[in-house]
Amino acid sequence: MTQPTVVVSEPLQPPALEVLAERATIIHATPETVLDVIAEADGLVVRTYTQVNQALLDAAPKLKVVARAGVALENVDVLACRARGVEVVHTPAANTLAVVDYTTRMLVELNRRFWPITAALTPEEFHATRSQIYGRFLADCSLGIIGAGRIGSRIGRVAAALGMTVLVNDIREVDLDYPHELVTKDELYRRSDIITIHTPITELTRHLICDETLAKCKAGVQVINAARGGCVDYPALARGVQSGQVSGAAIDCHDPEPIPADYPLLGLESVILTPHVAACVPAAKLRMSMVVTDVLKVLAGETPDYPAEDGAF
Repeated sequence: MTQPTVVVSEPLQPPALEVLAERATIIHATPETVLDVIAEADGLVVRTYTQVNQALLDAAPKLKVVARAGVALENVDVLACRARGVEVVHTPAANTLAVVDYTTRMLVELNRRFWPITAALTPEEFHATRSQIYGRFLADCSLGIIGAGRIGSRIGRVAAALGMTVLVNDIREVDLDYPHELVTKDELYRRSDIITIHTPITELTRHLICDETLAKCKAGVQVINAARGGCVDYPALARGVQSGQVSGAAIDCHDPEPIPADYPLLGLESVILTPHVAACVPAAKLRMSMVVTDVLKVLAGETPDYPAEDGAF
């Protein structure tokens, strides 16, 4: 019996490719070349940059399943896929703890920065360094969490354990087992010392942080974004930093990616920029890559474990 053909358009971890190769023929492509080979595909595995849209579907008459090795699905037109009878699968919980780790680190980094010793210090240098007072107790801060799904809800648990006041905004009903307050976005902006975003990118969440919302915030607010780049208007955030309305930011997801030379946040001392690596822990990357098991299930006529659904983030 002829094996199905699966196009892999972005890198997967080797163990996942080995599993896929046992039961399928793999064609490797890139986001730029996927249209050249998609006509042969029974399955397609993507990550972040391959756009699964109507044009791709029109070129893929054999396609039965699209898999995203990751959580959010903004680069996959799920409705168009379903209209064509193409199943969509993803890995909704694979990177949760990695992003929680990253966000926790940035909460501490923004408020309790430490400069490691890189060479021997004289007694005078040692004591001079110790005399530099920087930071604040996180327990004195309010953390505003926009999006209390798998990641945001765990960040709230961490913050509550640190003694922070936890303010939560979500479009869905949430049930959290630690001290928190459910608030409107305007109240969250007004009361939060630190705002962290954990939502997918939709028309409701695009540019959650912008000139208008920053004007509603406390003076000196901090912003963390390890969700999606489009959730923040970065020129507006840069203006907020330069004016002092924003005292610090930690940004992992950018718009655009990769960032250009004129990116407005580059060179701002109180801004920490990382290259979309919050989920890049080896164990998390392997879990995301193992979306291939659901690809094989669909191609075998079986029910996948993680089909796309509303509120998957």
